[in-house]
Amino acid sequence: MNKYYIFIFLITIFVQNGYSQDYEVLTEFEQIIDTRSIYLNGGLNAAFGGNSRTYLKIDLPQNTVKWYYSFSTSKGKSGTQNLSLAIQLAGMLADPSGFTSNTLSALNVPEGVASVDIYLLDRENLNKFTAKDDIYENGFSFLMEGTAQNTKQAVVEIDDKIKGTVYLGLKNPSTHSGVNLTIEVVAITEKQVIIEKSEKQQKAELYGGLGWTQFENGDYEKCIYFCNKAFEEYELGWVLANKGLAQLMLNKEDEAMETYVDAITLIKNQPEPEYVFTEMIKDIEIALKIKPDLDGADEIKQIIELQRN
Repeated sequence: MNKYYIFIFLITIFVQNGYSQDYEVLTEFEQIIDTRSIYLNGGLNAAFGGNSRTYLKIDLPQNTVKWYYSFSTSKGKSGTQNLSLAIQLAGMLADPSGFTSNTLSALNVPEGVASVDIYLLDRENLNKFTAKDDIYENGFSFLMEGTAQNTKQAVVEIDDKIKGTVYLGLKNPSTHSGVNLTIEVVAITEKQVIIEKSEKQQKAELYGGLGWTQFENGDYEKCIYFCNKAFEEYELGWVLANKGLAQLMLNKEDEAMETYVDAITLIKNQPEPEYVFTEMIKDIEIALKIKPDLDGADEIKQIIELQRN
């Protein structure tokens, strides 16, 4: 199974009361089935040799978040087409916009010439499929997501069934004409890896946590002291935001406004700004419950909301 490292996206779990833990979300591609050519005979002709249906076993990798298969059809018993599914997906993920609702429509697949049926099956229904129970008995069940019927070419995305082993049942619905099917299967996986932080950043987060503890204790001067200590070690936007809130509680509206402007500027260039802005707004709302006449709080909250949106 080929594994392709493609893209790293950084997220931060923001913990207001002390320590924040940073993670890298590593997104990788694993090519489960390389481009493969499979000939499917017509139903009646299969009685004289060859198969009109077969299957592919799909062992989904751990941490799969979605997987794709693409296929196309051609005449004759040979002629593998160039699907390039993994390459196309890699290019999309490398783009800053990543995957969107238009991902499938943006993927290219060679035009096919004959229809096939592809069913997403579990083991029990695979046995029914290969035994042709749909002809002789009560048929088989399949998952609609991941199934393509009477289709010449397609790219199919599956994000529901993403664990364990599944099967793609391949069938030529034609009675007489054979078809050559080219197919490729790719899984996308994600896993979190803790980022190793510098000693200065760790000290800054610890000081920041101490500052927030003092804020919760109502000692706003000491909160500012520890926030300043944190900032001397490493410039963290959320620490400045805590300092600004403490300044507001001390009725230092002008100083608080300047601190918040600096905090917002930093946060916009640090991980997960939307999440951090949301937490800042929550903190101001809590402060307003403690001190409803808090001067400047509403104005600062509006500025943060504009940045978040």
